[in-house]
Amino acid sequence: MSAREWTGWIAATIVVAVAVHLASVWILPHAVMHRALSKMGAVNTIHHQKRVDEHARGVVRPSPDLLYSVCPFDLSNGSLEVKAPVPPGTYWSVSAFDNNTNNFFALNDRQIGGQPLELIILPPRKGTEPMHIAGRLVIRAPTVRGLVLFRTLVNDDKQFAKIDTVRRQASCAIAK
Repeated sequence: MSAREWTGWIAATIVVAVAVHLASVWILPHAVMHRALSKMGAVNTIHHQKRVDEHARGVVRPSPDLLYSVCPFDLSNGSLEVKAPVPPGTYWSVSAFDNNTNNFFALNDRQIGGQPLELIILPPRKGTEPMHIAGRLVIRAPTVRGLVLFRTLVNDDKQFAKIDTVRRQASCAIAK
């Protein structure tokens, strides 16, 4: 092969590599989240997943020691209000993910100090926003659609029913 032919192959390889890279960075995360959200149920409603077993795959790489609750959200009609009691004596966390699978918020039982979670998720917008509204934590989502994920550790099977009862008191809905 001549140098001219090699240059053509190298240029074509670079173009394909750039196209694959752009697809993986910009398109793939959005497609993955769209597929995941479509399987989780109605938006702006909390869904409590059953205890994980060897067949569960609703959450990526689930742990059998954790109970999962999810709230797929769509902020097209306004802010989302998320409320949840924190079960005593065990690990608990809440995380929010944007439409591109990026984690933009996380809080655990130690950080919240055992107090119930009262969170407002605002739709995306440029500019500044208040950090608290009537004693509630306020965050701004980077995208209109996304997911709130709760994890609760079952650190003692004897406490499963109690822990499950507390986690089922969580809610998410469009703020009034």
